[in-house]
Amino acid sequence: MFNELKLWLERINYKYLFDYFLVVLLALTLFFWLQSSQTLPEPDSFYHAKVSELLSSGKILKQLPWLQETNLKDVFVDHHFLYHLLLIPVVSFFNPLVGVKAATVIFATLLVLIIYWLFKQYHIKWPFIFICFLLAAQPWLFRISLVKVPVVFLILMILAFYCLTHQKKILLFIIAFASVWLYAGWPLIVVMGVLYAILVKIVKIIRRKHQTNQKLLSPASELACLGGGILAGIVINPYFPANLFFYWQQFVKIAVINYHRVIGVGGEWYPYGFLKLITDAPLICSLLLVGIFVFILTLKKQSVYSWLWGVLGIAFFLLTLKSRRYVEVYVPFTVIFFAFSLSDFIKSRIAQKLWLGLSRTWKWTFSLLFSVILLGLIINIPYDLRTVKKDMEQGFPLNHYQKASSWLRENTPLHSVIFHADWDDFPALFYYNDHNYYLTGLDPTFMYEYNKEKYWQYVNITLGSRQIDLGKIIQEQFKADYVFLDKKHQTLDNTLKLNPNFTLLYEDSESKIYYWQTNLWK
Repeated sequence: MFNELKLWLERINYKYLFDYFLVVLLALTLFFWLQSSQTLPEPDSFYHAKVSELLSSGKILKQLPWLQETNLKDVFVDHHFLYHLLLIPVVSFFNPLVGVKAATVIFATLLVLIIYWLFKQYHIKWPFIFICFLLAAQPWLFRISLVKVPVVFLILMILAFYCLTHQKKILLFIIAFASVWLYAGWPLIVVMGVLYAILVKIVKIIRRKHQTNQKLLSPASELACLGGGILAGIVINPYFPANLFFYWQQFVKIAVINYHRVIGVGGEWYPYGFLKLITDAPLICSLLLVGIFVFILTLKKQSVYSWLWGVLGIAFFLLTLKSRRYVEVYVPFTVIFFAFSLSDFIKSRIAQKLWLGLSRTWKWTFSLLFSVILLGLIINIPYDLRTVKKDMEQGFPLNHYQKASSWLRENTPLHSVIFHADWDDFPALFYYNDHNYYLTGLDPTFMYEYNKEKYWQYVNITLGSRQIDLGKIIQEQFKADYVFLDKKHQTLDNTLKLNPNFTLLYEDSESKIYYWQTNLWK
């Protein structure tokens, strides 16, 4: 009776795809709940909404004069171009800030669905459980809920993997092309392709040595299609050839070299910390450790897919220790690695022999220990979800700097430069006010690379350590008459208050605006 019911449910599910519906419902509900606050978790959300809004009106930005003290002022490359195109429908028909939040829910849900589809395509056992593991990872949930492009890029990486392993050459070419238009992180797809080709050779050698009958096809032609798509995406590009230098700057100088030891970069570029990562994502770190253990235990039986995701999972674990932002890649890659390695382990005779060779007492002991650990992790899930929700709610309100931006737009000359006290003030100011120009934004590396001396001048002023000839430097060096600062810059605020040549023109609950009276200085 039970077996008949099981077969009937499997047939119904196969016909109507109820499991896919359940995955979509679970992910959609979770991400909608996380985005349901009237806040944006980080300032770049305003930038993406603004650029997509400009793009929807037909403006392709090739200069960014709003960033006067960066090398983007004269030559700008939108390395999120395809992402901004994808956002156009939501910023055109809804409030752009609400629209980008809705788009993030859709993209995150689609990513979870694609990962579940991947498990089904490769006949991974218990795929729904692995999706639950993924959705219970606190740092990943937060990062994937940001209005950022990696959530879409991960979808392309997983599809590229499928195309590599199933000889879908035309689709692989299209994905490679799209990845270049989508994100400056496109070299990761190339790395995955080359790594897969190398691992195919290694696994072939292992299987030949142990006389296994499984066959692996060399992905040489697939790599050619991948490379062709990448090259086409670079050349057939609205920003070619300026994009060549930008990719070097973005991928190498910002992502790989990373100036966090020299200048104050965004928080996502700082190291995660080994203990912090383990305590924030204990389940994922455990999956990586157990996955490596079962992989080594059945090394000869492990598929090339387990090899690939294992190398990627370990690599991004190390990269996450270097920069927090890589947790958004480390978590899904680790879950995928564990799913493949455990599935290969279960299929092997070694797993069966090990289990059959254990005494009844040891079987009960292992089962009880596993149940206790799993129960502890499940109990902790509500706390992790509340933590992510709290972090989302403590972000920036949708009207962040709106009042001050409106005042600047209505009371200052067109294209007059605003000296703002933080580089991450720019996105919200830019979103609500493209009437004025600003100094720096998106990443402080752009200002540092443009003029290191002026960068340190700017830092010293904003920190309040430079007070002599302050107004003169702001006006002559930075071409600004107006100073914008939030209420957190108390030292700079006190300096401006005590300077008779600065007049407070505007103040609200978030910020202040001062004016340098040149006639008094003269």
